[in-house]
Amino acid sequence: MSKVKQKNNKSLSWQTVGVDGWLAFAFVFLLALGTLMVASSSIAVAEKNTGDAFYYLKRHILFIGLGLSCGLLVMQLSSEWIDRLSRPMLIIGAVALVLVLIPGVGIEVNGAQRWLNFGVSRFQVVEAVKLALIAALASYIVHHMKTVQGSMLGVLKPLVGVILLAVLLLMQPDFGSAALLLIITFVMIYIAGARYRDISILGLLASTGMALIAWAEPYRVKRLTNFQNPWLDPYGDGFQLVQALIAVGRGEVNGVGIGASIQKLFYLPEAHTDFIFAVFAEEMGFAGVLILVMLFALLVFRIFKISKEAFDNGNDFGGFLCAGIAVWVALQAVLSMGVNLGILPTKGLTLPFISSGGSAIMMNVVALSLVFRVSFENRRMHFHSRKKGAEA
Repeated sequence: MSKVKQKNNKSLSWQTVGVDGWLAFAFVFLLALGTLMVASSSIAVAEKNTGDAFYYLKRHILFIGLGLSCGLLVMQLSSEWIDRLSRPMLIIGAVALVLVLIPGVGIEVNGAQRWLNFGVSRFQVVEAVKLALIAALASYIVHHMKTVQGSMLGVLKPLVGVILLAVLLLMQPDFGSAALLLIITFVMIYIAGARYRDISILGLLASTGMALIAWAEPYRVKRLTNFQNPWLDPYGDGFQLVQALIAVGRGEVNGVGIGASIQKLFYLPEAHTDFIFAVFAEEMGFAGVLILVMLFALLVFRIFKISKEAFDNGNDFGGFLCAGIAVWVALQAVLSMGVNLGILPTKGLTLPFISSGGSAIMMNVVALSLVFRVSFENRRMHFHSRKKGAEA
């Protein structure tokens, strides 16, 4: 293809090639549901803590706006540029994780030191690190594909870097995010075609190490054991999960109605963040939960489809990037819902696109912007192919 044709192909606009309609539908619907639930679940606690019943809602909308603004900028970058920027961004993220641990720089909340203070707001660094890691892993896999597929060293190199990040997270402490990063790494390496032997050996070592770390702290042991029967201590260590299960049970089939939740009224801690799914189940019932799960399934399915199309078009970086984002969203959604339902021990992970948050919802939106960018490149190539076929 001549340089003129390449330029014409790249100059095709978003209006010309369009966007993935189903992806956009799931994305917008989830954001709308999340905004509605943040408004419903946070009114009581916001009025008590700040005097403004809509404080957390306003903050949530503000960070969605910031995420969309950053996303629009990200969508102007090609996959090639995102590939080049991935490693520097991960390095910046790792440095930020170190800064979080410095007294006076990092902010401690409820015994955890996970935030940086930017004056107008706090930022939880790990949310940006998740996305930076996925992009950096995608870049590493593309540029070292044969090594990853043919030797344990190729798998071990990125794993060492992730373990260093996990150590920094455990020092905050943030066991849930550390485990999440490790799982995402192994899944992406598996998708890249690494040998089962290498993944099995390193996965066994990593899981054993995480298990030992979990059992080394008494509060983690309580989390790992109390979720099995929180009713043994319903007013102590099992209180949060008991209240979440009561909320889910009250929802029955059709829910008690939007805004009618009782558990959010100072019974259920973190009702607008980590346990927003329980409030959602109480107000929307099983029918609403089913719709929510279907929306997440649709979102993840479309992202994987875009990933496959990127691979088919020769954009391996875009393919692995989208695959990593799909794994991240799906895994964190399952973990968050599982915690709320008492299936998994408490992890402190938010529900993507739904939970109230600043840095979390912002980075969720930026991550989907990257997916839309890869989708645009796929559709642009298909558009050019159809045009070329018509001219022939």
